[in-house]
Amino acid sequence: MYVFISHSSKNEEPAEKICSILEKHNHKCFLAARDIRAGREYAEEIVNGIDKSDAVVVLLSEEANKSPHVLREIERAVSHKIPIIIYKLEEVELTKSMEYFLMTHQWMSRSKDDSYENILDCVEDIAGNNGSAKARSKGREETKSHRSRVCAVSALAASAVIILAAIGFLIYGILSRDNKDDLKDKGQERLPVSVTEGGTNNGKQEEDSTKNEEISKLSLGDTVSLGTYLDKEISWRVLKISDDGREAVLVSRDIITMKAFDAAEGEEYNKYNGKDYWKQNTEADTDMEFQIKVRGNSDWSLSNIRTWLNSDSETVSYEGQAPLAGTMSDKKNGYNTEAGFLNGFTGEELSAIKTTMVETPGNALAKDNMIKTEDRVFLLSRTELKWFEEAGMSVLAKPTEEARIQDATDWYEAYSVDIGMENFYWLLREPVEYSSSKIYCVGDGYTEENMFERQAGVEGFGIRPAITVDVNKLIELQK
Repeated sequence: MYVFISHSSKNEEPAEKICSILEKHNHKCFLAARDIRAGREYAEEIVNGIDKSDAVVVLLSEEANKSPHVLREIERAVSHKIPIIIYKLEEVELTKSMEYFLMTHQWMSRSKDDSYENILDCVEDIAGNNGSAKARSKGREETKSHRSRVCAVSALAASAVIILAAIGFLIYGILSRDNKDDLKDKGQERLPVSVTEGGTNNGKQEEDSTKNEEISKLSLGDTVSLGTYLDKEISWRVLKISDDGREAVLVSRDIITMKAFDAAEGEEYNKYNGKDYWKQNTEADTDMEFQIKVRGNSDWSLSNIRTWLNSDSETVSYEGQAPLAGTMSDKKNGYNTEAGFLNGFTGEELSAIKTTMVETPGNALAKDNMIKTEDRVFLLSRTELKWFEEAGMSVLAKPTEEARIQDATDWYEAYSVDIGMENFYWLLREPVEYSSSKIYCVGDGYTEENMFERQAGVEGFGIRPAITVDVNKLIELQK
């Protein structure tokens, strides 16, 4: 069993004691002070240590709670579904960032005699469930056996999530491949986004030399201006151009705002009727309909963010729970009283935006594998991220100064600024397969793995809208 011990540099002594105990029982540990090789890049060594670990032990103290490095280590473990054991060295009021990642993991408090036997029990039970360690000693006291059974439940739950996710990916992959193969047999390639307004008529090629002459040159990666938000012109990058050059998909160059994907339908995030659902193994983790009630809906077609992005009204009308601040994780960044995103566009600018048929994978409650919506503004999907590579563009983005001022959370500071990064996480419209409340999110480039999962009701992550435009009208507006 390989165990990564995550801790503040102020807690070296207990980390070394725990390492010693685990290694005496044939478990290999990673301690940064001891195991980072001379001349190697620190962050890379840490990432490699986490990636090859079977479990991560977090020594939680006031220093660790405020450490951006410990937070990064925890996030890496969560994103790779590595079992986490939180060992409290002292009572700590978690930061919001820590609370987000640690709310569903196994906790234990420091033992009075500092023997750390409870950590050993938990590690060995995780090892036993992974089939990677010897069976526990038959001489364990009954109290230790009880503690280890608790840890086993946590490990089994984590394993179940991983298995379900793998099955979901497999089924989705098979269905996607079959659909694509069917289309290829017909001489077509399936595109995730197709224009439904102003396109060709049933694929028929029409001769129109006049229109062809009107098309001005537009290249992938170009930056153009269209519309305003927070009283500032929006800069867009050209992400994709149609074969005939008449239409182009644009994505905002920057993260323009930090907003929740959707509000908790039960009016309060992770709480309902006075009961707290931050902890692991509650109905919020297994009941998909209840999950939406306390964490928000990951279905793009029903989301608050889709409604806001596609509205040009000064007063936006929302179906179901409106995105009030009180329905969000931090109870901040509500946008129920904010004018719709398109309210900052002139009539001419709106006329350049085409209505697009958007196809999005369904979440755990969806009846269909793919859900179709017609949108003027949309978020990108995982499939559409390939357009960045094809256009020679980076997927990384940083928030505008206006977005940072508008944001009332500390997520950007905790995830990026504190570790010297300018880029930030931005949300996709695509839901996580095994959940009804989680969506995929592009990272800030700190690690090689740059795809993450976020709850729909967490409001501190970036929004980067995309639109399909009429190229002729767009170029005319740039003059």
